[in-house]
Amino acid sequence: MSQENFTDPFLRERYGIKDRNRPAWVYPAIAVAVVGGSWLFWSANHYSHPETRSSLVSFAASDAKSIQVTYSLVFKSKNLAHQCRLIARDYSANVVGELTDSIPAGVSSITRTVAIPTRLKAVNAGIESCRP
Repeated sequence: MSQENFTDPFLRERYGIKDRNRPAWVYPAIAVAVVGGSWLFWSANHYSHPETRSSLVSFAASDAKSIQVTYSLVFKSKNLAHQCRLIARDYSANVVGELTDSIPAGVSSITRTVAIPTRLKAVNAGIESCRP
């Protein structure tokens, strides 16, 4: 077909040639990108600044019935008391000891050393959770 046939309105309608400059999928794609991009920015910002940051510094099995854990905490709000749940595990990764450590309000960061009593010999320990 020559180029002049595409100017005939009958042929344009017959072959489905539309006068749009952009395809129909562009507008929904822009809407999804704006909504998805906004949610992605919010979630990245929200979850990269948690209420409590905790990090395990070290652990050492002092004897067969306890393990010492040293960990540090940084709080967003120092006006709240916090509780951290610490766990000890044996060689098979079974939980053999558990302790809830309470941190009083008024501090913005702290490093603590706590002994977790265990029922069997523990080989590692960790921070399960820290919450206000």
